[in-house]
Amino acid sequence: MEKVEVISKEMIKPSSPTPLHLRSFKLSLLDQLAPPIYIPIIFFYTGKDGDNLLQSYQVPQKLKASLSKTLAIFYPLAGRIKDDDTIDCNDEGVEIFDARVKIQLSEFLKKPHVEVLDQLVPGDLLCTRSGAEDVPLAIQVNSFECGGAAIGVRLSHKIADGAAMAEFISKWAATARGTNEEAMDVTFVSASLFPPRSSVLRCKLPISETVVMRRLVLDAYAIAALRARATGHPTIGWHRPTRVEAVSALIWRCFMKAKRDKGPAIVSVSNYAVNLRGRMVPPVQHSCFGNLFVFAVTKGVAISECNGDMQGCLEKELRESVRATDSNFIEELKGPDGATKAHEGMKNVAENFLDGDIHACTFSSWCRFPFYEVDFGWGKPTWVSCCTVTINNLVVFIDRRCDDGMEAYVNMEADEMAIFEQDQELLSFVSIP
Repeated sequence: MEKVEVISKEMIKPSSPTPLHLRSFKLSLLDQLAPPIYIPIIFFYTGKDGDNLLQSYQVPQKLKASLSKTLAIFYPLAGRIKDDDTIDCNDEGVEIFDARVKIQLSEFLKKPHVEVLDQLVPGDLLCTRSGAEDVPLAIQVNSFECGGAAIGVRLSHKIADGAAMAEFISKWAATARGTNEEAMDVTFVSASLFPPRSSVLRCKLPISETVVMRRLVLDAYAIAALRARATGHPTIGWHRPTRVEAVSALIWRCFMKAKRDKGPAIVSVSNYAVNLRGRMVPPVQHSCFGNLFVFAVTKGVAISECNGDMQGCLEKELRESVRATDSNFIEELKGPDGATKAHEGMKNVAENFLDGDIHACTFSSWCRFPFYEVDFGWGKPTWVSCCTVTINNLVVFIDRRCDDGMEAYVNMEADEMAIFEQDQELLSFVSIP
């Protein structure tokens, strides 16, 4: 197996100090409810016409200088989480690691090994520590033998969701290309929209050291076939499911079949992360930083009934749960009883994970986020990927670069994965490199 060797570590501080009146940053209710994990993402760059990125573009130096400028705008990322509802914006900085990968990037991309992917992101992805010890953001600049590079980012979910992560990385890349700071429009209003509470329910995630990850690849033709198969089914009518609904339903159904063979769960539910920015009235700008998502929880589906006749059924359950997360729901969440409303949802999620009779899976879609537009000055990424997150039955979707397909990063217990990845229905639509 190829080895990744970390050769240096540095703390990058903001290019200008955070003003005193901004030193204490309030987290929102949705920040408080966010899972205690780090969000990982990796960007791979091969350069232009075979350029050696390290020699031609001075990648590490350029990234560090632009990161420092960007942190002056996204100042909470350079602070430390002080307690349950506050970040001390003390400008301590973020960790950036330089690492060497003993293989050519072109060879690695032919068949990426999960074990190596996991080494391209710095540190543990679980927030096992608390308080000021947690560094909200860490970055690893990985240099391949050919001069290609991979940039691994680890961002605390306590501070940001996937959309906010995309916004930060896009602004960082724009700074590296020389964009003026005046164009760095970012707002920190989530705490005013969803005020923090003194006591909130914590969601205990199904964390397991025996979770393994598989990358499922679906091209545009496979997704179109999935959508067409569900369209017109009696349970869903002539509503055409979205790409993510169709693929989520396929994976959910195959999850249930794997679980049915292992037992003892009776009912399966799905938790789907819903971005609230465009659902609010009026809509919140994409530049609004923080956690602005909730989990939409489906009704329970009997695992014993999991068969071919379920086509269209799961797509409908997913769509209806997301549709219920409407402007009325959001207004209730923002109101005086918002904590109660949020607790009801989190209680459902927590009970689903802890109840042995319930099989719960979680879907998070990063599709349509502009990750393939992240250009630091040496071209757009050749590939964008996730890595292993040791949360059982967690699925992350990312667009493919070349077509309207997608990749699904599936995290699952090893014994159930052995059944799941042999499912013939699954394999008729996906490839598992």
